[in-house]
Amino acid sequence: MIFFKDVSVGYPRRGTVLEGINLHIGKGEFVFLTGPSGSGKSTLLKLLYHELRPSSGEVIIANFSSRRVKKRKVPYLRRKLGIVFQDFGLLENRTAAENVGYALEVTGVPRSEIRTRVPRILNTLGLSNKARSYPQQLSGGEQQRVAIARALASEPFVLIADEPTGNLDPEISQEIMRILLEINTLGTAIIVATHDYSLLKGREKYRRLHLSDGMLVYDGPVEGFRMPDNSTGAQAAGEIT
Repeated sequence: MIFFKDVSVGYPRRGTVLEGINLHIGKGEFVFLTGPSGSGKSTLLKLLYHELRPSSGEVIIANFSSRRVKKRKVPYLRRKLGIVFQDFGLLENRTAAENVGYALEVTGVPRSEIRTRVPRILNTLGLSNKARSYPQQLSGGEQQRVAIARALASEPFVLIADEPTGNLDPEISQEIMRILLEINTLGTAIIVATHDYSLLKGREKYRRLHLSDGMLVYDGPVEGFRMPDNSTGAQAAGEIT
């Protein structure tokens, strides 16, 4: 479903950001993407939705290849992806239902389908009673749930969450993780980029990709992650303690 084949990204002034990344993420997987700030997590995610192209190598997502896809075709790829950011990114002048519906409008979904699909998605996320609320009337956790609902509106095959709990307190963060895990059980692949390693506790059987200085240094179950002996401590390395 998703392939990175010897992918590197470099810039003249910044040097190499990612180097020699090889990985495969299959249908329905749940993957944590971890690493300290500046390790390349956001760059890797941007490669997924083709905001960036690799300097070398190839990224293949649902038959869209970074080597062959035309710029005008990229929006068609993004319709197959659900993307959730740390800052929610909701339209302040639209209600929760309208925010979710707008994601469908821009892709040409008929209004009759939107009227059916939006309430169903909001109900799945426990937001039926917030459908007419505007973002400023919602808590941080509710806003993030609306953002997840919007990302799911197009029925994507993979949901990409970039620091989805970064602006939330620990209790709400765990609730968002519970929702993402439930979504995953329905067959949607989930990729969660995070530097909050507490989210991994109790989820040791899930897959973890760990980046360090632009290189993929670990790909395996959360429980098996150990940094090399020259690491600077468990928390800095991201070990689960």
